[in-house]
Amino acid sequence: MLFLKLALIQLVRYGLLSGGAYFIIFRLAPEFFKKYQIQNTSISSKQIKHEIGYSLSTVLIFGMVFFLIMHPQLMPLTKLYDNISDYSTWWYFLSLPVIILIHDTYFYWMHWTLHNKFLYKLAHQTHHVSLNPTPFATYSFHPIEALFEAAWILPFVYLVPVHKHVLLVFSLISFLNNLKGHLGVDLMPLKIKQSFPYKWINTSTHHSHHHKYFNVNYGLYFLFWDKIMKTEKQY
Repeated sequence: MLFLKLALIQLVRYGLLSGGAYFIIFRLAPEFFKKYQIQNTSISSKQIKHEIGYSLSTVLIFGMVFFLIMHPQLMPLTKLYDNISDYSTWWYFLSLPVIILIHDTYFYWMHWTLHNKFLYKLAHQTHHVSLNPTPFATYSFHPIEALFEAAWILPFVYLVPVHKHVLLVFSLISFLNNLKGHLGVDLMPLKIKQSFPYKWINTSTHHSHHHKYFNVNYGLYFLFWDKIMKTEKQY
């Protein structure tokens, strides 16, 4: 029952946020958002079905991963805690940016690895079917990639103290950031995106370019690793 509950939470979040974003951008106000489109290529119903279908399998896999964290017999083995005083107030607030930075580093190198010819054909090309992604592509991963996407969180919570509230907030931020990368539109003015510190942040355009050009912009939250490894494609 716990697994089904956790998978259902993932499904509801995906349905409400990804589905809601798609409805607003592509159905409710397409004319308004047309001028903000990053790519002009058409999006077929086949692509939408592909994105939703693979997202459903990702929901189950992510649910399973959180089950291995939240199960009553396993949670005591993790470093999750309830009382802020257990690890101080400063760590309570600092732990969130620490998690994000660690996730960003893991994601860059995991993503870069998935572009290896063998792994790309085996799993990652499923995500790249969406050359011009929609919000439904947020979770559109081959099951193998979905495992890669989520695997890092297990050793992390077993080794690093994390307040349960911080983990929940991080989970939401991670989803919203991934959704941003697959909106298909970018509302932010170019002048702002080229300003400091925004120019270090991975934007909707950056990730859309990754879908289009394949071997650029591997980052998730930031552009640190793309800049260091010279894999960034700018506007």
